[in-house]
Amino acid sequence: MVYRFVFHAGSVKGDTIIDISSGLFMFQLYVAADYFQNIIMIESSDWSVEEIQKWIKNEPDAVDTSHMAAFACALKGKSTGWKEQEDKLRNAIKQAVKWDISQENPLGSVTLPRADCLISFLYLECVCKDHNMFRQLLKQFSSLLKTGGHLILVTCINITYYTVGQHGFSAMNFDEKFVRNTLEDTGFMVKSSDKLQKKFDNDLTDYEYIECILSIKQREI
Repeated sequence: MVYRFVFHAGSVKGDTIIDISSGLFMFQLYVAADYFQNIIMIESSDWSVEEIQKWIKNEPDAVDTSHMAAFACALKGKSTGWKEQEDKLRNAIKQAVKWDISQENPLGSVTLPRADCLISFLYLECVCKDHNMFRQLLKQFSSLLKTGGHLILVTCINITYYTVGQHGFSAMNFDEKFVRNTLEDTGFMVKSSDKLQKKFDNDLTDYEYIECILSIKQREI
């Protein structure tokens, strides 16, 4: 997957990475744990924070993410080692905090160190109500990054809905041009991008393709 090679190329580096993604999807962190010592997870609900804490402590009823660990190992050409990869990620996650995007300051009284990199994986299209909210959240992303830090944005292009279990949800529809223009407007410069085309049609979602965009924060806004 192209996401892994963003790190493997060597241009994205540092000590601290922040993840703002959808739910307890953690594949991207299994990859990031090979390159960053400190991982901070930002979640949208108390439930997600509690579940992450249970997983870090390896409690019996914690969510099972072993299939994600195994997939990350497979990308490295390894058929074993997923348990060690889980341990590596557990040790790397230093904080899991909640933020409330309905507030002007989503983190409230929580203060985080500025990160070298921020990942957002299939998130903005799920939570944004309109283009202005998309822009405001990118500004929040920028505030969490050092100048010169990287933003890895993995997003569905031209999506209107998605399905989780038996429940359907609307998604914010935007094209690639909008994403790139908004990144530039919020102080980022796009360094590279790649696309994963949708390989088959189904009723679960209607996105056109998934794009992985690597940007660098050029300035404060």
